[in-house]
Amino acid sequence: MIFLQRRSLFPLQLILREILIQNDLTKVFSGTDAISQMDLYKPLVQYCTTIVATAPILCIYPFVQKCFVKGVMIGSLKG
Repeated sequence: MIFLQRRSLFPLQLILREILIQNDLTKVFSGTDAISQMDLYKPLVQYCTTIVATAPILCIYPFVQKCFVKGVMIGSLKG
């Protein structure tokens, strides 16, 4: 985040962080206690963003898990 100056180079984690923080800050700076229609959608946007970011990982991991296990077994030392 410190070294990347252009937003087009941000990885998915930084974009996710930006969306989640932006929704939290709008609550702080709104200044009103009235619940608007937009306030109802803020948690929904946060949850959907989190699911979109983690879904590819959850879909790919079962197929790649055997490579991780093989690498751990090769890297272990027998004493």
